[in-house]
This record gives sequence, C-alpha cells and structure tokens, in this order.
Amino acid sequence: MKRGDIGRILLITYFVWAVAPAAAIPLPLVCELTSEESPSIKIQLTERTTGSLKGELIQNGSALGVFQSGKPKRGKDPWWSFQKDNNSSKGLSVFFKGTEIWNPYRRLPRPQDSNRVFFAGLAAALWNWDSTEQRSIFRGNIDLLKSAGGIWSISSQCVGGRIVDG
Repeated sequence: MKRGDIGRILLITYFVWAVAPAAAIPLPLVCELTSEESPSIKIQLTERTTGSLKGELIQNGSALGVFQSGKPKRGKDPWWSFQKDNNSSKGLSVFFKGTEIWNPYRRLPRPQDSNRVFFAGLAAALWNWDSTEQRSIFRGNIDLLKSAGGIWSISSQCVGGRIVDG
C-alpha cells in the first residue's frame, strides 16, 4: 500500500465519521412528562440527540414505543414523533405555562417557563396506526387514547423540554 493510499483511506474514514448521524447522549436526569388524563401513562425522555430529546412512551411501567420531542427552529414549530417496530408518526407540540400558550413570536411566556404540553395529532396517530396488530391494541386502550389527546405535565427536571443543568 502506497503512502497516498493511506491518506485517502484516512480521509474517507474521516468523512464517513463526520457525516454519520450523531449518537444519542444519555441525559443526566430523566425528563418525565405525565398525562393529566391518566397519571399511569408517562413519557420518559432519557437521551439527547441532535435537535431532540428521546425516550419512551410508558403505560404502567411497560414501554409502548419510542417517543421523541424536538425543539423548534426558526420558522418551524416544535415537534413530536412516536415509533413502534417499523412504523412511526409525527406531529406538532404545543407548549403552555399553566393555561397560557407559548408562542415563539411573543416575549411571554418564555419557552423555558413551559410546564405543560399538548401533542397535536398523537391520539389520531395511535387510533390509525399502520400496523393492524398494534392498531387494535392502541384502539382498545381508552386510557392511552385519552392521554394522547390531552395535556401532559412537564416534570421539574425539564425546562420547556430541556434538562435543568445541575
């Protein structure tokens, strides 16, 4: 192998590494969202990815699938996604401070003051799930559907969907 070949291999390896998706980084604390409709249903966000927090939708301690909450970017709304097996759905997140809605084009409330969230479209996504097997499970779970269509409380470890730094 020639000296130039080693350089090319190293350069290709660097570019493959540089463009590969970033791995999720464990969070120092669990960011927990609790359904106000049914407190046995929670979302536990445990990892940080590029642009989102990632974790699981949980009912009575059992994971139902992977849930992500993404932060807003200029001109785009905050988002959520849910994945189970090879199927996924996504929608918009609507944040509140108490009963006051957060609006990125107003000064108050500030995003870090958000203590509640609504996941627009989550209930419909679960009701109409692509997988027939999972759809029947989700449709038959009235507590899950009520929770998915309701408001979620954001734990004190989270600040507007971000983790409180120690």
